Amino acid sequence: MTFIQLILLIFLFLTRRVSSSNQLNLVGDYKLMSINIPKVLVYTYTDGFRHDSIPTAISMLNQEKDNWGVKFDFTEDRNAFRDDNYLKQYDALMFIHATGEVLDQQGQEAFQRYLQSGGNFIGVHAAVCGMYNSSVYKSTIGALFEWHPVIQEATFKRENTTHPATANVPDNWRFAEEVYYFTSDPRENGAVVILSVDESSYNNESYSSNSGHPHPIAWYIDPPKPSQPLQAGAVKGGRSFYTALGHSNETWQNETFINHVFSGLTWALDGASTRSYGSGLVGSEEARPPPPSPPPSSPASSVSSLSDPSSSVPVAGPTLPGHALQVTSDGVGMLGSTTVGVALCFLFGVLTGYYVIA
Repeated sequence: MTFIQLILLIFLFLTRRVSSSNQLNLVGDYKLMSINIPKVLVYTYTDGFRHDSIPTAISMLNQEKDNWGVKFDFTEDRNAFRDDNYLKQYDALMFIHATGEVLDQQGQEAFQRYLQSGGNFIGVHAAVCGMYNSSVYKSTIGALFEWHPVIQEATFKRENTTHPATANVPDNWRFAEEVYYFTSDPRENGAVVILSVDESSYNNESYSSNSGHPHPIAWYIDPPKPSQPLQAGAVKGGRSFYTALGHSNETWQNETFINHVFSGLTWALDGASTRSYGSGLVGSEEARPPPPSPPPSSPASSVSSLSDPSSSVPVAGPTLPGHALQVTSDGVGMLGSTTVGVALCFLFGVLTGYYVIA
């Protein structure tokens, strides 16, 4: 191998390292940003069993909303779902413990038009306890409630480590909860299960159902079937997220659960199908304040964070207000320019005799 060939080989190796680093860190360079402040309508109407944790849930949402960059309105008025003009101001509809016939026929039609306009849906715990005659609602939430044993400790198992709603959940999360069984497997409606329960970890009274295996507890659907066909002018259908957790007041005060619920909510918003993200026919038009400027970082710390494999996976938790994906290249550019600069300096040193290759 000649001297020139050796130099070219070294230069090629270094530049290929830059290229691969760019590719590996593209995911880590996404910034979570929205144009407006996402607005969510929380619906807690009950026509059946009423959970005493509803006030606690509302209090928690109000307490945490600024940390997660969202706004909430709360209602138990079924008539709110008859007016498309009222629903269109929201980026998501969140049903918490809404039981029984929560929507009449007009409400179901308005609900579907909302989904077809890019709106998102989040269901929590008893949101599956009703609307048994509505295929639209069942397909949107994924499955409907069938039975649960007495409240007791159970072990919930993480089925997905990268989805925001389970990124900070332990692999084996044990606490007291109502374990829901469903009339059907949500996977039949396109659901991806991200949290399950170990049926051997509690007394299920030898009950069997059609819930599927592993026993689903939390899942997402992107997009739910009722979001099609899209309304004229809509770019895409919304997302659906559901968790069966959340029965007791204690659960709504659990830090891991709070992160689980908010991360599921913001994941749904991150579908970027609403006006808060510059698309869709529904969503908030209230401009959010500019985010605070990040503190300056040294090149050394920037390269370190980019070379960390864990940085390629978004971490769930409070972030800037709003959560749509936008690609930036500042971090990758810094890594690329630094590595190329080292390569050029080395090459120049060899050519001038500063470095000697034996």
